[in-house]
Amino acid sequence: MEKLKIVWSVKSECGPIRKKNEDSVFPDVSGSGYVPFKAGVFDGMGGHKKGEVASQLASSVMEEDYEDLVSYVEKANKAIYEYQETNKDSEGMGTTMTAIEIDESGVLHVAHVGDSRCYVLSKRNLIKLTEDENVPGYQNVLLQALGTKKKLSIQTKDIKLFKGDVVLLCTDGLYNELGEEYLKKKLQEGISAETLVSEVLLQEPKDNITAIIINII
Repeated sequence: MEKLKIVWSVKSECGPIRKKNEDSVFPDVSGSGYVPFKAGVFDGMGGHKKGEVASQLASSVMEEDYEDLVSYVEKANKAIYEYQETNKDSEGMGTTMTAIEIDESGVLHVAHVGDSRCYVLSKRNLIKLTEDENVPGYQNVLLQALGTKKKLSIQTKDIKLFKGDVVLLCTDGLYNELGEEYLKKKLQEGISAETLVSEVLLQEPKDNITAIIINII
């Protein structure tokens, strides 16, 4: 069976009213290649100490090799938890984690905690594969995040990909500024993550903005 080829673009920017970018992304550079491929977006908890450290710790775990995506989330959670135990000034930090892996058979695996998102554009349909984990009525308050408790409830989903499909990973700083119909239209046009994030920045968003766009070709 012929391996699927992919082209991915990556962009993460500090929002205009934020002092620092607490988002992280893996991989952190755009490129192309063949499956298997893994990626993730991580939104450090704003307003908490060292949110950027939490998201970077989670991102760095993606460089390792584990058997499945759930293990990556569990290892990242453990790393952030242990960091806080030895760095008391960082207590209360946390991060979202939306990680994907496309295996050699073209199946997209998703593991998710928090309110970042994974979308797939397939056959002109935009499918949201993750559920936002926010407290009802409080969009900025998460039900759970990495680093806030030892045992997480990790969302998982699998979906078969085909040539022409597009995968989007993004933090809430992006999707809060753009409607899903707009996202669908732009992904159908073949937009890159760099251009999509640049369009959001024109709207002077309140948050940091991160996106990975993966094209199956």
